[in-house]
Amino acid sequence: MKTAPRSTPPTTDLVTVRDPVENAYTMGMPKGWHNQTYSARVYDIHSMVTHSVSPDGSVLIFSGDPSIPQYWNPAAATPVHYDMARVHPRMKIEPFVPATDYFPGYVKRKFGKLPDFKLLSTEADAQAEQKLRKRFADAGLRVQATIANVAFSYMDGGKPMNALIIGSTTDNGSFWVVTVTGIAASGDPKQYLPMIEAMGRSYQQNPAWQAEQNRKHQERMAQIQEFGRQMTAQHHRNMAALQQSAQRHQQRMEAIHAQGDASMKSYYDRMAAGDTQHRNFLNYVNEENTVVGSSGKTFQVDSSYQRYFMHKRDHTYVGGDVRMDLDTLRSLGLNPDDYEEVKIVK
Repeated sequence: MKTAPRSTPPTTDLVTVRDPVENAYTMGMPKGWHNQTYSARVYDIHSMVTHSVSPDGSVLIFSGDPSIPQYWNPAAATPVHYDMARVHPRMKIEPFVPATDYFPGYVKRKFGKLPDFKLLSTEADAQAEQKLRKRFADAGLRVQATIANVAFSYMDGGKPMNALIIGSTTDNGSFWVVTVTGIAASGDPKQYLPMIEAMGRSYQQNPAWQAEQNRKHQERMAQIQEFGRQMTAQHHRNMAALQQSAQRHQQRMEAIHAQGDASMKSYYDRMAAGDTQHRNFLNYVNEENTVVGSSGKTFQVDSSYQRYFMHKRDHTYVGGDVRMDLDTLRSLGLNPDDYEEVKIVK
């Protein structure tokens, strides 16, 4: 009888990890694993991203996706909301979509390019939905909540992998929110669900950070509207947004590296040395690309671009579409001699 490949067993022995980017929260992550959690801002929408890779590389757990938009229900949208959505690529005005309808398409878009990708099943999770609805009701909120489990398989370095995406869509009437958690393992992903629940219970938000977010909310909305009035040229708007995205990514990576997490540093060292296990999967989660320069060294960059030019000394980078070239660097006020084009690793 053929047995399933063995993978690192689940654990609820957690260590506390702090958000190194904004000090927004702390959470428990599995002891001895390669752990990373951080705040990500894409067009100033905040997301929490976490991922843990088991010591032997057989299991990857993640939560959060900075590419998911904020959704506003059309019935509650005003002309101001429509104006904002026209200039804000992470704001969408669309009717609520239940999780069982939303996540099959999401999984195909996000992970469909993995080798031998196969979508296996989509199931509503009635028990988890009931728990989530009770949590909202206990907080005095009337929220429609749906949860779906989407299973798929793929190959990683010639090894068969099983993945499970747990996705929720919650509708409060005016807007609706999408959250996602995932497991990829050489064995059965479901055995890690109690581990994910323990990590979720350990989450602690920084009250000072939350108070600051509340204070900035109205200011941010005004800035978005002003941005829409000022940036009327589509090309200039796209170039400005792209370069801001690169700058945010570089700042985030600097903060993560400055944290000095030895477990995650060893994982990045393995990636730079060419150990590709889970690399593509993690790049899809983090909205990153891996690029390689003339020296053969690899770097992580924001995935918003089609071409990348990296500074030869400090490894900062700029990116753009297929038309970006050395003349574009000059138009941005940069010296092309300081940069080399780096290629995306497939």
